[in-house]
Amino acid sequence: MRSFAKNIEKYGIFSVPTWINGTQYWLVMTKNLKYDRKEPYIYFISNIENAKKVLKHYLKRWTIECCFRHLKSNGFNIEAMNLKTDNKIELMMGLVATAYAIAIREGMLSFIQKPFRLIKYKNGKKYYEISIFRKGIEIVDAVLMNIFSILKYLRQVLSYAEHNLFIDKILIKNVH
Repeated sequence: MRSFAKNIEKYGIFSVPTWINGTQYWLVMTKNLKYDRKEPYIYFISNIENAKKVLKHYLKRWTIECCFRHLKSNGFNIEAMNLKTDNKIELMMGLVATAYAIAIREGMLSFIQKPFRLIKYKNGKKYYEISIFRKGIEIVDAVLMNIFSILKYLRQVLSYAEHNLFIDKILIKNVH
């Protein structure tokens, strides 16, 4: 693979045909955007000849993989719910996917209003202090906590009002 390094450095992305069990595939190589010294290049095997298309598909897929990571273990912990029936699983996935979309939206809006601070690590890598998803889930969580507080208060008020109406009815009946 090192023999291809010059071409990858020169063109940014490079591909060569390869044969596996009589079928032609393309070995696509590109620079690792994370600037990792241990893994300076990323390799793909695809049946698509156009290397740029392969990279474009990978970037789309990576976005989906990040979404799954957030849904499964890094935010919503959907696997821990251990749902068994298809209807419950579909309903929960619909609710969680909607919540995820809302969290991403809120995180993006927050980033647009005030970009997150970049933190530079000793190894030279830079990351935002908080991800768009994490910021969005913080915002959604705060809103929901306020809504739950309001709903709890309203329930107490309505419960108290119902209780008082019930007592008033008893008192009115006893007076007559």
